[in-house]
Formats: sequence, C-alpha cells, structure tokens
Amino acid sequence: MAAGRCDICLRTPQYGHNVSHAENKTNRRFVLNIQRRRILVNGVLQRVNICTRCLRTMNKVDKPRGKKAAQA
Repeated sequence: MAAGRCDICLRTPQYGHNVSHAENKTNRRFVLNIQRRRILVNGVLQRVNICTRCLRTMNKVDKPRGKKAAQA
C-alpha cells in the first residue's frame, strides 16, 4: 500500500510552493484526501484507499438524473 495514493485513479501527492506577500517561495505538498472504504469491485466487496474526488464521482454516476433518466 503506497502512502497517500488512490487505488482507483492512482493519483499521488503533488508538489508546489507556498508564496508569501513578498513572493518568497517555500516548498509544500498538495496531499489527497484519502479514505479507507469498502466498495464493490467486480462484484466483490474490497477495502480500498480512495480519494474523495473518486467517491464523489462514483456517487454521481450511480444516480441517473435529467430528462433521459425519466424516459427510461
């Protein structure tokens, strides 16, 4: 298990700078919000490290909305 890595999208922490008003630049990390969840993968419940962006996307895909969903 890699620290800070999403098992679904494989994203890892990114690096950048804190920039002060005087434009001094110090290094920083943009870490992902990783959650340990049990989700259904290929019909089997598995514990995975998943980022909150993937969780939100999964919730959105599961719920069809709009005119096309009403017609179906």
